[in-house]
Amino acid sequence: MRPYFEKMDSLGKPLRAAQKERMQENLVRIEEVMREIEAEEERIRNVGIPVDLVHKRGEMTVWERIEYLVDPGTFCPLHMIFDPENEESGSTGVVDEVVLFG
Repeated sequence: MRPYFEKMDSLGKPLRAAQKERMQENLVRIEEVMREIEAEEERIRNVGIPVDLVHKRGEMTVWERIEYLVDPGTFCPLHMIFDPENEESGSTGVVDEVVLFG
């Protein structure tokens, strides 16, 4: 498949300056939403047993184990901020992921 995609024509045309200008407000809003999501992800990473208590037990947190086992940039947690039951912590406590291959 690689040769097919390497020879494939580019799709679309570059955006014009006027189009980019019209999208600036959307870009600002997207950046705001992404900051909110990142803050919520960080909050959820710190839910549960405090990290120092886990370390006192001689253990690693689930996030430390994932970072240890998976190459940087290849892990994408799914459902991290998914909470259909409105749990007190705001998290289901389940860690599942997609591992991306480069």
